[in-house]
Amino acid sequence: MKLKVRLVGIVFYIVFVLISCAKQDNFPVLKGPYLGQKPPGMTPEIFAPGVVSTGFDEMFTYFTPDGRELYFQLWKAPFPIILVMKEENGQWTKPEVAPFSGRYFAKFCLSPDGNTIVMTSSEPRSGRGEPTNEYTTRSLAPSISSQGNLYFFFSVQPPAKSDIYVSKYTNGAYQAPVRLSDSVNSKFYEVDPFVAPDESYLIFCRDGDGFGATDLFISFRREDGSWTKAKNMGEKINSAGIDLCPSVSPDGKYLFFSSNRNNHKSYSEMPLTYEKKIEILSSPGNGSSDIYWVDAKVIEELKPKELVQ
Repeated sequence: MKLKVRLVGIVFYIVFVLISCAKQDNFPVLKGPYLGQKPPGMTPEIFAPGVVSTGFDEMFTYFTPDGRELYFQLWKAPFPIILVMKEENGQWTKPEVAPFSGRYFAKFCLSPDGNTIVMTSSEPRSGRGEPTNEYTTRSLAPSISSQGNLYFFFSVQPPAKSDIYVSKYTNGAYQAPVRLSDSVNSKFYEVDPFVAPDESYLIFCRDGDGFGATDLFISFRREDGSWTKAKNMGEKINSAGIDLCPSVSPDGKYLFFSSNRNNHKSYSEMPLTYEKKIEILSSPGNGSSDIYWVDAKVIEELKPKELVQ
């Protein structure tokens, strides 16, 4: 009898510990498409505040075509990591480090079919040891089309400037990179391209030629393969800060991007308390990079009249 009592006591203790741990886990229950978030309108909104967008720096957002996996990146020290969330049994899991991330600097993209992740990384070819610096002068922030064509920005030192290039995938092999025309590239830095799966448009970032430090620009491809003159996506999309890392959801409904816009006033009527300051620093919209989303109809609205059917 004593043995049975002790076993029951142990079982009760284990159950109690599990219940206590569950209570300490404050991760919200997320169900439905896009983590169950309310879809945005034509004004950018923070995506999944407190879950994806936090007081830290988040960039690059890719959903799989079935909408059941989300990949995004958490930046700052010691280096960026790629996180993944999955919809399992009708509920979204907490962010976890993707199995191919966590050791070296990398930027990434997801192919339109969701079967391939392309990365540019500081990981040495040996897969171990000190990182290589090759990524600082080679291709960065890749984007891949349904045809397999690879778009990226390329920095050459010197001169200290970045332009957008494409490497065509032909007969099972990638061709030599070609710089896109001056309709896309300029005297400024062009970085972080996102190409539509059918290559009908290209969204990228440019510095020094807009509303903030970097703005989102868009160019459309004509039937002859040429690109329209890149256009700033406007003050409704861009901010006075840094706007980067554009992508469009596989269903074509939403434009995602990162922005370090500050949503707080530059003063306070009442002195801030320590607790309030920590709350602000721990929340999105504090000047760190957050993920924003907006209705992708903004893309169609920016299409030149010559291409509107």
